[in-house]
Amino acid sequence: MSTPPTRPAAAPESIGDDPPVSAVMTRRLVAIVPAAPLATALRLMAEAGVQHLPVIDGQRCLGVLTEADVVRCMAGWPGPSGAAAAMLVGELCRPAECVEIRSRRSGVARRMHASGADAVLVARQGRLQGIVTASDLIRSLAESAAAAEADEGEDRPDATGRERMRGAEPVDRGAAQEP
Repeated sequence: MSTPPTRPAAAPESIGDDPPVSAVMTRRLVAIVPAAPLATALRLMAEAGVQHLPVIDGQRCLGVLTEADVVRCMAGWPGPSGAAAAMLVGELCRPAECVEIRSRRSGVARRMHASGADAVLVARQGRLQGIVTASDLIRSLAESAAAAEADEGEDRPDATGRERMRGAEPVDRGAAQEP
């Protein structure tokens, strides 16, 4: 007779670290206006090292333009690529997923997964505060995992079976040590 798998007593996000989205998001936003040509958007993305541009008209956020959408558009354009580059940002931007700044990392990840979005905008009382991308979530999860591993104990075996002390080289307990 097999035993059914055990389940945690609480939801995964309440067991471990589930920081607010404000701790995960990128605060430095690079935005663009809807009347800008796609070529300008691509240049701006390259110069700023970003893949998502909020599209802003005055105080309103109209959506988000992604590097992937621009590349797909330009690759699928039947004429010379210059014609696609002359398209306007407002013609290609998509409605943005938006979350409140008080949201938790797990809720943002679930929302991104459900919508298929690789980024969400973060707002406080309707005003844009930042952006969370899939890369931001992965970085945050990796940092949380590293911190949890460091907190588990001083001595931990590494992949070779040798114990590793925090901040020290591996110690091989079976090797003779010189005095």
